[in-house]
Amino acid sequence: MDIRKKQIELIIDKVQDVVDLFYQQNNAEAFEKFGNIIEDMTNVVDMLAAYKNEHSEFEMDETKICGVLNEAMEALEAGDTVLMADIMQYDFVEYINDLLINME
Repeated sequence: MDIRKKQIELIIDKVQDVVDLFYQQNNAEAFEKFGNIIEDMTNVVDMLAAYKNEHSEFEMDETKICGVLNEAMEALEAGDTVLMADIMQYDFVEYINDLLINME
């Protein structure tokens, strides 16, 4: 397995933990952990972009990822942690998992 794929899986697990905390309305812990994984989420996008550069057949929509992250930040700024968790779960995590399936 590509080491990047394993790293991405580990980061997605961290994102999933944060999403679960927001759904449980454990916002204090969720915000703390979210602050710690923002850089990791950026690293996921960077690793996927690097993989795409090396594998021309790999399809990744960078615009979609940026849009999802912007929507999540807007929800967060509006104080809607459930919407933010929904976006992270159903748009970010699921899309990244779909991309992982397509990695060799």
